[in-house]
Amino acid sequence: MTTNTIRDEFVTFTLPDGRRAVGLLPTIPEDAPFRIREGIARRRITAMTGCCPCGATVDYDAARIGRYKVAEAAHAGSCPASTTKLVKACRRWLR
Repeated sequence: MTTNTIRDEFVTFTLPDGRRAVGLLPTIPEDAPFRIREGIARRRITAMTGCCPCGATVDYDAARIGRYKVAEAAHAGSCPASTTKLVKACRRWLR
């Protein structure tokens, strides 16, 4: 039975400058279509490393000890992690 569920999990990682961080990141559902799995994988990579294979980057400067920051990245329009593409794929999958 397919559940069509994307869950979030806390992930601890090291920022490019050596600081430790905790992120609330979506899990990659094994039963999701390739475009969704790839889009979520790229978003996770971008959040943890600061850059996406498409060239999008995250500015961690606003992150300070004891504070939070929403990691935002402007993915290329052709990138499966772009909000437009990922939302469209998720809507199709969740019907």
